[in-house]
Amino acid sequence: MSVRVVFNVKGFYDLRRSDGVVAELDRHAERICARANAMGKGTYATGSRQGMMRPQGRWRASVVTADARAMIDNARHQTLARALGS
Repeated sequence: MSVRVVFNVKGFYDLRRSDGVVAELDRHAERICARANAMGKGTYATGSRQGMMRPQGRWRASVVTADARAMIDNARHQTLARALGS
């Protein structure tokens, strides 16, 4: 007996950008950003957006250095990596 599985690609796309998924990603990014700001010098910031639909269109949240002081701090002490791991 064989089973044929047909994926609903539009459904996956809609699921990736649903409010619950986006909110959870943003919460994780905010927590990491808060830890980085507490650990290091300078300012760290978050960003969130949907990638291009080639073919996935995944939502992504990021934590970045927002000023030169944070860039130097991150280069010397790997603050973002440490904040991610803690």
